[in-house]
Amino acid sequence: MRWSLTQLKKFNQESIAVNEKVQFGEITDRKDVTSIEETSVEGEIHVRNRQISVDLTIDTVVNMLDSRTSEDIEVPLHIESNEIFDEEAGEDDELAENVHPVTHTLDLEPVVRELIVVNIPFVITKSDEALTGGKEWSVMTEEELTQEEEDVDPRLAKLKSLLDDSENKEE
Repeated sequence: MRWSLTQLKKFNQESIAVNEKVQFGEITDRKDVTSIEETSVEGEIHVRNRQISVDLTIDTVVNMLDSRTSEDIEVPLHIESNEIFDEEAGEDDELAENVHPVTHTLDLEPVVRELIVVNIPFVITKSDEALTGGKEWSVMTEEELTQEEEDVDPRLAKLKSLLDDSENKEE
């Protein structure tokens, strides 16, 4: 997925089809991403004077650990993007997120890698059930919470009565 700009200039005002299969070794340093399967990259490259526009469609499957159970699950990703490579843009220029400076070669691999990493979900689980509790915690209704707040620890009951007495005196 790499072309020299002189190669691309031959296709000025034309489209070049992209249909590649890429195997990434490690895509990210996140511990919950175990692997990534073969990635399909399809699209078109449109060459115009000093800019190259690339319409990309990326399909892959990311193997991740379930956020609740730590089981391996497959997360399919379908990404569509339009990336612009500009010969006049410098490395230090402030550019839109889909505009990239390019000098001698157009390399799509870092862009595809970045698009995949950005689209990997932070939390994923295959269970749709709401959690009801865990180790040393549980979900409670508002009524249960109100009841718990009303229940006073017997060791603090005398302090509560002192508090009630001082409130009555102020009134």
